[in-house]
Amino acid sequence: MLEFGVCMIKRAYLSIFAAGLTALVTTAALAQKADDNVRIAVNDSFATLDGFHAPSDESSAFDRIVYLSLIGYDQKQKQWVPILAKSFKRIDNLTIEFELREDVTFHNGNKFDAADVKGTLEYLADPALKIRFKSRYDWVKNVEILGPYKVRLHASRPVVMDYGFLSFRMRMRDIETMNALEDKADYGKTAIGTGPYRVASIDRNAGIMLERVENHFEGGHYYPAPVKKVRALFIPDRQTQVAQLMTGNLDLIRNITSDDEKNLATNPNLVVTPTGSEMLLYTTFDAAGRSKNKAMMDARVRKAFIMAIDRDQLLKHLIPGGASAIKTNAICFATSIACETKTDVYPYNPAEAKRLMAEAGYANGFDLTLDVHEPVRYIAEALAGEVRKIGIRASIVSMPIALYVKRRGDGEFTAFTGFNPAGTHPDAAQILDFFFGADRDYWQDPMILKNIELGEAEFDDKKRTALYTPILDKVNQEAYIFPISELPIVWAHHKDVVLKPNPLSNSLPMLGDYGWKK
Repeated sequence: MLEFGVCMIKRAYLSIFAAGLTALVTTAALAQKADDNVRIAVNDSFATLDGFHAPSDESSAFDRIVYLSLIGYDQKQKQWVPILAKSFKRIDNLTIEFELREDVTFHNGNKFDAADVKGTLEYLADPALKIRFKSRYDWVKNVEILGPYKVRLHASRPVVMDYGFLSFRMRMRDIETMNALEDKADYGKTAIGTGPYRVASIDRNAGIMLERVENHFEGGHYYPAPVKKVRALFIPDRQTQVAQLMTGNLDLIRNITSDDEKNLATNPNLVVTPTGSEMLLYTTFDAAGRSKNKAMMDARVRKAFIMAIDRDQLLKHLIPGGASAIKTNAICFATSIACETKTDVYPYNPAEAKRLMAEAGYANGFDLTLDVHEPVRYIAEALAGEVRKIGIRASIVSMPIALYVKRRGDGEFTAFTGFNPAGTHPDAAQILDFFFGADRDYWQDPMILKNIELGEAEFDDKKRTALYTPILDKVNQEAYIFPISELPIVWAHHKDVVLKPNPLSNSLPMLGDYGWKK
């Protein structure tokens, strides 16, 4: 009887606590809704908003809405569209001409004109400027000013991804403000752009606050600004983010775990919404024998690894938002430019995997270090559990991005699980460069390298597709890389926060993608 009474008291207490928590969340959210503010969490802090000097996944969502580029790519219509440009045309493979809009001002009131285009692009191309991903910019030879609002870009070499770089990487700066700085890398501390949101404040500890630019020239066609203010709080711990959401101190968090996805979905004041990301989750294999362990040089072992994995079960039980994820059949997504394949990933077949292992001389298995980028360690752990069933005794070593980039370049990975934001530049050339470029190549396949080189000089997308399809097919046939699936973005948010499809992209999260219900 005593136990029953204690249980009743506990249940009553929990009910009161839950009711109080519900009231707290509702009251806090209503206050934010009334002020037209949204509060979101960011995992990694940043003190500057600058995709040139300090590129990061966390800051890029803000960068894309504060700074705008000359052109954009409408992924839904599969066409390039003008943004800061009024019109544009390719003169030849080395020359692009732009007519600029005349109604654009920077957030500080300065007019946007041809001098800003010339200053931004030539600054990025300057050999003296040492920044990451320099190849995105160093192909620009110079920018010729033809008038106050007309420029002609001259390239030093043909680059088939020139429109892509101009769209996704080269966002315009106020060159007058930049030239006044002692150190031009400090530009991101004030972050003066032309986008529909301006930076009101940015601090490594306090976070970043954005304010909507009223009567913005773009009119919300491609860049909507549905809320007045967006405040991002830097909260590195995921469980702290969840707790802050549940107590009403946040309105929106992203990239929650599959467990949090299930738990938060039961909260009447919260909603879990998965959205597309075109973030490619993959495992690479060292077919070239760069690492100490040579097992993955045998195609049968690579195939066995892939056939030991049930991708459908991963999507159903482990990958957050897996029910809506793209189960891709190539290392690029079908919505990307020049991405077509005639083959598929090897299917789940553990019996055949065991046979291949024995045929390759590994009937008793072998030891394998499966390296992994830390955010997807849980995926690698699941893969390790499955391949142990066919004799691959995999142990997991996880690491942050800086370490994995170094170790990858040093040729230390026999097998590596990571992810690539393919949707940030939806062109097969981008993903091929990511895997096969520079010191990232663990396959050294002559046909692949030759076709990539030929593709770099082919501006006709149909002809470029014809060059890339044999590459994508060979990757599948030789089991060079295991494209596991898309890694969706899974949001948890207050029930009155609405997520809307991005007008331009199938995958890029932007601040204009969410707002309050009207």
